[in-house]
Amino acid sequence: MINSSKPSPLQAENKSLKQQLDATNQVLSQTKIQLVQMENQSIETERKLNQLKALSVETENRLNQLKNQSVETESKLAQTQEKLAWWEEQFKLARARRFSSSSEKHSTQLGFFDEIETPVEDEDEDEDVAELETITTPRKKAQGRKIDTSKLPREVCYHELSDADKQCDACGNERHPIGEDKTEKLVYIPAHIKVIEHVYPKFACRICESIKMPAREEGPIPKSMATSSLIAEIIIGKYERHIPLYRQSKIFAREGIDLPDNTLGNWVMQAADVLSPLGAALIAQFYACHYLQADETPVKVLAENKKGYMWCYHSPSPDNRFVLFDYHLSRGANIPKTRLADFSGILQTDGYSGYNPLRERNDIVNVGCFAHCRRKFNDAWKIGGKTTQGLAHKAIQFIGKLYRIESAIKALPPDEKKARREKQSRPILNAFFNWLIENNARVLPKSQLGSAFTYAINQWPYLSAYADYGDVNIDNNWAENQIRPFALGRRNWLFIGNQRGGQAAALLYSLIQTCKMNNINSRAYFHYVLEQTHKLRRGEIDPTELLPQFIDLEHLK
Repeated sequence: MINSSKPSPLQAENKSLKQQLDATNQVLSQTKIQLVQMENQSIETERKLNQLKALSVETENRLNQLKNQSVETESKLAQTQEKLAWWEEQFKLARARRFSSSSEKHSTQLGFFDEIETPVEDEDEDEDVAELETITTPRKKAQGRKIDTSKLPREVCYHELSDADKQCDACGNERHPIGEDKTEKLVYIPAHIKVIEHVYPKFACRICESIKMPAREEGPIPKSMATSSLIAEIIIGKYERHIPLYRQSKIFAREGIDLPDNTLGNWVMQAADVLSPLGAALIAQFYACHYLQADETPVKVLAENKKGYMWCYHSPSPDNRFVLFDYHLSRGANIPKTRLADFSGILQTDGYSGYNPLRERNDIVNVGCFAHCRRKFNDAWKIGGKTTQGLAHKAIQFIGKLYRIESAIKALPPDEKKARREKQSRPILNAFFNWLIENNARVLPKSQLGSAFTYAINQWPYLSAYADYGDVNIDNNWAENQIRPFALGRRNWLFIGNQRGGQAAALLYSLIQTCKMNNINSRAYFHYVLEQTHKLRRGEIDPTELLPQFIDLEHLK
């Protein structure tokens, strides 16, 4: 019989294996727990790593933003510095224009001609600067200017000795005339107004009751009491002497006649209307010219409350010299394009882009203006402290050399002038252009000096074109000089009333300036021409014959 209380070897072994299995399972459970913990830690580590990566990307983006902001800030700072430098230049330039001499001459004017010696004939090409020569001349004692009185009316007053003074105080004999002493005195006779009353008697026939009376005298303005002499005086007063109409009205009031300024204005406008055929005749002269100069200036227009422009066209031809003012509300390119649609020849202008459509035409040769180029370098020279060492001064010296040649050949005929320009001016032009190209990179583009360099280089084909001709000027100053009286008048009367007033002013300024350049007394001219307006109205006279450059001077005596 078997004893059940004592385990068998097999049971003991099973129990041992079970214990080992339990221990192993326990170890596996702990390992699993550890693996799960490690996996969780790995996930957490990966999450943190992703956070660090995201933070790194964000930091890098922020850094790039800061770099971009830094670049943008530096760019804005540079722009601000450029603007500040530009405003400083403008301030210096405005101060120089306000308080300095308005002339473009300066203390180194002698250097224009003598410091830079660009080769003309046999001079050494490497020699740019010649030695300055100081010339001193003894100062003459100032004398009074001799006044020419030969063209004035003359009244001779004889002063006689009394019979007592003709007796010699020493011996008592009679003195005999041995000559004369003459002195001249200028007397001013103030202008005055008088009334001419025209009486036209009436005659009637008692049988047929018909009435007959003399023909009425025709005046410049129909049904107006203003005569040609009075209208001419008003026109000359405003457009040549630059006296506003309200001031003329006060002057007339002191003479004893009340003429309101609006009445004077109406007379001027009506006079311009009856003289309008002369404006059309001036425009027709464009097509007979081969050389014109053009410029423009602004003027305020009161009625439209905007800015208008007075365009100026000048013909320097000696046999047909005239100036035409053309009023428009626009400065657009269509204005000269339309006005000069039928013109062909040489057109001299500044660098204004409004003339570009005309520059593109094959039948027009555009010539630039060296005065504008010189003015830009002169402004830069003033801003730079008027130093004799800067680029602006060098440029002015080159231009001065060209003007010296122009002064020397001014009186020569066109053929000789062209030959001298080719021989003397052309080498200077070439040297000047090469110098501009070499030094252009040294200047700030937006500075005053940079602007001068840009203007000279961009306009060079037009600036240098004058040297190809003998009858063309180096600059456009003649046209600018015709605008100057208009600018002076504009300071006095400040604005043009309306479109019609602008057109009237343009016509009257045109006739006055054309009179001046042809040495014609403008008052006598307007007096005569206004007397011919009734013939103009009836077509009995060609308006071209009444233009200042063609009028018979015998009519003005």
